[in-house]
Amino acid sequence: MNSENDWPSRQGGDLHPSRVPTKIASRSHVLARAHWYLWILFIQLQIADIVTTNRALAIPGNWEANPLMKLSQTHLGSGWWLPKVAVIGFAAVAVPNSLRPWPMFFAVCYYVIIVTNNLASL
Repeated sequence: MNSENDWPSRQGGDLHPSRVPTKIASRSHVLARAHWYLWILFIQLQIADIVTTNRALAIPGNWEANPLMKLSQTHLGSGWWLPKVAVIGFAAVAVPNSLRPWPMFFAVCYYVIIVTNNLASL
């Protein structure tokens, strides 16, 4: 039973051992690519949020719902978005490239909702 051919994973004609690392490497490559696509989409949504928020706030009757951004708008005026850029830049450097794209996926979904809400108020 010590022979490699006796292992159950080898008996059913499974993948050759030399192919397994390639398959794992390709999966990690796909996940890394998805991670970068989500980051690019997240940054684009941040820009869209800034633009749509500025346009929506120019219309009477609209207000900022986020208390931190409202504070930033009060103290920084038209440069209210600078702290947002700083936090995004910090996150891009501090957050390691994990092979789990779901946290970034949820952040992208959240900002899709925010930008959609901003567009609805225009």
